[in-house]
Amino acid sequence: MAYKLSADSTVEDNIRRILSEQLEKAVQQLSEEFQQTPGEAVHNARKHLKKVRSVLRLVRKSIDKDTYNREKNRLRDLGRSLSLARDSEVYQQTLNGLLDAYGLDLDTGEFSKLQASLGDLHQVRLKELTNGDTPIAAIVSDLKDSQGRLNQLSLQKTGWKALSANLKQIYSQGQTRYHIAYADGSDDAFHDWRKRVKDLWHITGLLKPLWPSVMTAFESEMDQLAQALGDGHDVAALRSFLLGSPTEIAIEAVHMQVLLPLMKHRQHRLHQQANELGHRLYCEDPAAFTHRIACYWQPWFVAAAASRAES
Repeated sequence: MAYKLSADSTVEDNIRRILSEQLEKAVQQLSEEFQQTPGEAVHNARKHLKKVRSVLRLVRKSIDKDTYNREKNRLRDLGRSLSLARDSEVYQQTLNGLLDAYGLDLDTGEFSKLQASLGDLHQVRLKELTNGDTPIAAIVSDLKDSQGRLNQLSLQKTGWKALSANLKQIYSQGQTRYHIAYADGSDDAFHDWRKRVKDLWHITGLLKPLWPSVMTAFESEMDQLAQALGDGHDVAALRSFLLGSPTEIAIEAVHMQVLLPLMKHRQHRLHQQANELGHRLYCEDPAAFTHRIACYWQPWFVAAAASRAES
């Protein structure tokens, strides 16, 4: 089924189904797709794991605390096992995007050598997923174990009450971290905001059936915000990596002389874009935001119940 809530099932059944489907898709990427397109498979698997963690946050206050912490931390660690391979691919994509945004090409300042060495690094890290300390087969096995445990997940609350307190907290955290990001200005602060933005973006996808036209529009705006923050984070990650003088790549002083000003300007533009979106998307009081979504929930659920009764 699609990544969305269905009025034909209880919230508990919906949550178990969605968690299981996303974990199954992550397993499929890493077991069936990895051999053909390893980079894409890793990227897609990590996206599915992030959705699972967002769904867990949506029901955090409705499940056993130890269960939540165990599954959240395990999935976080599994995602990190894949992160080095994904990061090395992002370095290449970010460098290309940066040069393209400012009308440069790979031959400028011998950037082709830098890009080629980043490509070699990516291939090395992909091979480590097969032959390293945490092989892909072990990650797949752990994901299947998580899927089995989460198939038995039970909620301590029912209906909208199982979601509302957590939704309010997720929106509130995003709002708070939005203001902190622009007051602090650090890469870490913007990354913290980005994580909560992605939670709300994923959750909005689940809630689209409540009022498709409205929730789809909100999801689209959240997607744009997540993308702007993600692009900014990728620039920060590339800068941090290059400043670390990695021995694996062909980095020269001239590269940094050209790239550092471009990265600073690019991040500034992306943060401007994110600020405009954040101001609109996080302008509500968290309680008012949650109440508004609750007002969408009731008629959606009642209409679905009536439709089932008629059939």
